[in-house]
Amino acid sequence: MCTLRPLQLRRVCVVLVTCAFVICASNDYAFAQQVRQGMIEQLQQRFGLREPQVRGALGALLVYAREQLPKPEFDEFAQSIPDAYHIMDEVKGRGVVTQPLDDIEDYEKSLATLGIAQPIAEQFAPAVLELLGAAGRDNERDILARLLN
Repeated sequence: MCTLRPLQLRRVCVVLVTCAFVICASNDYAFAQQVRQGMIEQLQQRFGLREPQVRGALGALLVYAREQLPKPEFDEFAQSIPDAYHIMDEVKGRGVVTQPLDDIEDYEKSLATLGIAQPIAEQFAPAVLELLGAAGRDNERDILARLLN
């Protein structure tokens, strides 16, 4: 039988709770990474695009969401997307997004810099919604759906 003093027991509990939190957080991050990578592959196959095109289109969609959502809501949304801010910086640096994306049409036009023309450009965001729903990412799907309607 283990005999720990109350202070020692409290420390052990804090360590165990901290470890459980870290494991859960890292598992959620890993799951989000898997969802994103799976989504990239599925979008590549669906539309016949290369990975840089899909990553650019997803990054531009993040920029559009950031410009349309209130900051606290976007910050919460972005926390569930691995490297969201890096991805947005990347598409701006590559010249995919060079001006404000005021509406969905501006987003679709920005895809032309990636070589994504109509009708694929108008089908891309709805396909992302579909894949988010299929992956069980309902909160993210619902946020984006509000922006697209």
